[in-house]
Amino acid sequence: MNRFVIALIITIIIFSFSLTNGAVSLNNLTIQLLLNVRLPRVLTAFIIGGILSLSGSILQLILRNPLADGFTTGISASAALGASISIGLGLNLSFTPMIAILFALIGLYIVFTLTNIDKSFHYITIILAGIILNIICSAIISFLKYYFDESLGSIIYWLMGGFYDVSYLKVFILFLVLISSFLILFKNSFKLNILAYDYKTANSLGVDVAITRKKLFIIVSILIAFAVSFSGIIGFVGLIIPHIVRGLFKPDMKTHLIYSTLFGANFLLLSDTVCRIIIPSGAELPVGVATSFFGGIFFLFLMKYRLKNIWYG
Repeated sequence: MNRFVIALIITIIIFSFSLTNGAVSLNNLTIQLLLNVRLPRVLTAFIIGGILSLSGSILQLILRNPLADGFTTGISASAALGASISIGLGLNLSFTPMIAILFALIGLYIVFTLTNIDKSFHYITIILAGIILNIICSAIISFLKYYFDESLGSIIYWLMGGFYDVSYLKVFILFLVLISSFLILFKNSFKLNILAYDYKTANSLGVDVAITRKKLFIIVSILIAFAVSFSGIIGFVGLIIPHIVRGLFKPDMKTHLIYSTLFGANFLLLSDTVCRIIIPSGAELPVGVATSFFGGIFFLFLMKYRLKNIWYG
């Protein structure tokens, strides 16, 4: 409980810092600008950070791989492809999340088909299939950037990741997606704990592993698709934060779900705030640049201290 209180205090501090700091100082900021521009952006960054970290935590559990996240499984790239097509065709922005979800589920189906998941489940082949799908989707996105020349700037800037087109409606949608998924996962945390065991043991304890994994993959795909469609590609949040949480807390999924979501939200919010204030001229960096930088440093950490020292599964 003490750790949870500390986490909440840190959250309040980061949230307040992010809300009161940006390209425009608070002294020159009207209340309307604060409420209509900065607050929805802060809330969006906070929620999407929680979504990405929660998704990464689940993927690393069901794939038993500390490097699993939305990118290595191909889910993010599939959703990004769908969103890129939507942007390139100039469709109404309200269609983008739905198209991203559709492509994420199609990508998930392709991965399942490639790995023959109905008959067997191989963790390594899932990752390999995801990487292959990632490469293919990236190639198609590169073609789209060339083909949709008029939308090139929008697609490129969106792919870098950021929170530029935000609103309270989007905040509300993202909040519903996060809280509903979190409650479903939290309610089934007992099954999630059992999934940490091997296939035979989990089945003997009354959990249909194959069905449970499929349901979890669908939930994660929807979460990632919403995040990608609203903020673009933001890497490494779902990889870094679950590692930190596993190192700080006992191997219990109830605990991991709570702190992965909370820490991920704080991490992305802080990263976005840094990107907004780091350039004195008032320009800002895409938040994907900051998370990729931190992710690269974290990979060096993994190489130095070895994966086995921070992965209990």
